[in-house]
Amino acid sequence: MPGKTIVTFYHSAVCPRCHLSNLALKRVLRERADDVEVERVEILKDRKRAKAAGIRSIPTLVAGGQVLAGFVLTPARIERFLAALASGQG
Repeated sequence: MPGKTIVTFYHSAVCPRCHLSNLALKRVLRERADDVEVERVEILKDRKRAKAAGIRSIPTLVAGGQVLAGFVLTPARIERFLAALASGQG
C-alpha cells in the first residue's frame, strides 16, 4: 500500500479566501483522510519557506511538484488536483 500524499497548504490566518479554501480542503479530506496528509504553512509566520517554495499567491496547494493556486480553491478543484496526483498526471 503506497504512503500518504503529502499536500502543503500555504495560507494566511488573515486571508478570507484562505479560510474558504481551508473549509473546502477539510471537506475533501473527510473522504481522503487515509491517503492524504496536509501540512499547513502560515506564510506570515514562515515567509522564508513560502519564498523558497516560489509561492506568489495564496491560497496555494503544493504536492508532488504540482501547484494548485487560485482565488478560492473549491472542493471540486481540490478533488481534481488530488486525482491527477494519484494517477500520475499531475
